[in-house]
Amino acid sequence: MAIHIYVSQEILSSPKELHHEVRNLYKNRMLAVIKQHIMLKSFKKLFNYKSKSEKLLERNRLRFDQIISNKRFNYLEKIYQILFENKDSLTDEKLLNAYFNFSDKMQSNSFAIAELEWAIISILCQFRPNLTETLLKRPLLAIIYSIGDDIDWFTIKQFIDKRILANNAKPYGGLPPEPGIVWLEKLLPNQKEKVQKVLEIVIEENRKEIENLNHR
Repeated sequence: MAIHIYVSQEILSSPKELHHEVRNLYKNRMLAVIKQHIMLKSFKKLFNYKSKSEKLLERNRLRFDQIISNKRFNYLEKIYQILFENKDSLTDEKLLNAYFNFSDKMQSNSFAIAELEWAIISILCQFRPNLTETLLKRPLLAIIYSIGDDIDWFTIKQFIDKRILANNAKPYGGLPPEPGIVWLEKLLPNQKEKVQKVLEIVIEENRKEIENLNHR
């Protein structure tokens, strides 16, 4: 890195002050160059971070589309299509049957299942809010299977934020389309009382099921 120092004629006419003045000029110029270099590195780092985030976002959304359209269990692909087209031909019963069929075929560890469940129901709850309490049960149960039942609404919110919505998250089910993201980020928090109510029911049902298994 070449740094050029220009000294005025007046300075040259004062030999005693020359060394001190040139040193100050050099020091100030060096500080300016260093600050510029640091700022440039910061901008590059920020740009690279945004690029990585955008690429990760694209991969996550592609992952969701791939899972939904999988030919082995694509029960929900047509359901989503009907919902996005705002058609009235889809009954609640058909929607729930498609969801339960898809959910029954999930195969992975409990954390991955929980991530996928929340991504899946986000779209369904967005378009059919009347089914929210029914649709919440399996995603909540999947979290219970993952981290135990000593949890509440805040635990659920943290799980979703860190494992699905965070910029660096790589959820097993990817990310749902924008309406699902809106539901997870904005609409779900406004229903925390409902989530807590359903969570308590699911916890109680799961404990009873475990107790029954232990008495067999």
